[in-house]
Amino acid sequence: MKLDRRIEPFILLYLLQQPFHGFDLYKKMQRAMKGVKIDTAGVYRALDKLVENNQISFSEVEGDKGPNKKVYNILPLGIERLNELYEVYRNDLYNLMIFTETYKGLASKM
Repeated sequence: MKLDRRIEPFILLYLLQQPFHGFDLYKKMQRAMKGVKIDTAGVYRALDKLVENNQISFSEVEGDKGPNKKVYNILPLGIERLNELYEVYRNDLYNLMIFTETYKGLASKM
């Protein structure tokens, strides 16, 4: 199954702020990303991929009830990737602003 391309940047961004459990990351993304349906399995697949790529790590902590929980932290390669994504998104934002302003000008003449 293909990962939603918006999940990885948000995971890295939130882990730059502080360590998180996987489900807490999911809840935070659900609140922040309006109009985007994110499933928990997609978040955990992205976390596994980021761990595999040495961009994040985890430690296990004892859960209140039930099994241990993984707490994820960002690593230096994750910060590098976040910087790359920032540049891509900044350029995308600029291009989208040009598009929307041009469209708005043309639409007003229709």
